Amino acid sequence: MTGRVFVTGDKHRTFVPLFGLAEKQELRETDILVIAGDAGYVWDQDYPHDVESLEQVFPGTIAFLDGNHENHALLNSLPVVPWMGGRVHRVGERVFHLMRGEIYSIYGKNYFTFGGAQSVDKDRRKEGVSWWKEEEPSQEELEYGRKQLETYGEEIDFILTHETPLFARGHISRQKPVDEDYALPRVLEEWYRRMEGAARFKKWYFGHMHVDQKITPKLMGLHHLILETENETSLRWV
Repeated sequence: MTGRVFVTGDKHRTFVPLFGLAEKQELRETDILVIAGDAGYVWDQDYPHDVESLEQVFPGTIAFLDGNHENHALLNSLPVVPWMGGRVHRVGERVFHLMRGEIYSIYGKNYFTFGGAQSVDKDRRKEGVSWWKEEEPSQEELEYGRKQLETYGEEIDFILTHETPLFARGHISRQKPVDEDYALPRVLEEWYRRMEGAARFKKWYFGHMHVDQKITPKLMGLHHLILETENETSLRWV
């Protein structure tokens, strides 16, 4: 079976762009849409109704990385199942959460994913209601991701993260502060430098910063754009 893989940025629980996409594009059941974190459809008592609505407007599969604005406790309570060669949380019949450090083989290409980020407004949020400490990856998760890249780096085609490699922040107009003890952006920069020259590596996409911006030929932030990963055909839904 062959199909298309599309990637986009943060959606924060909205459905309007998906309605627009369905109206403008000939979508297929084999299409896979990946949201690079802050999907927001697993949040409160409206789960699983939000996910059921999501499946009604998109005929294919929707997979998302976790961002910082997710209900991590609820996500982590969902069953872990195999999907495309990696582990996922099953969120719905056709909706999956892509877990940190996993590698998925999708239509002949290998995708490494790593979610998580730090909320800059967490002091104004309530733990267990609108903020969860699991938004930041643990040392065990970071080590797992590092080992995956060390072992399989030469076989990876695409990397998808929610957070931004540290050096890229200096090129983005929409700045978010970084705590000194927040390691993830620095770790992602190390990973990017390691992967930049890898044989099969084509592109790294990230969300979080709410920009559609190419940082380097192989690093790009996504928000409104939807790109087909194989040829970077743009499906703008705004």
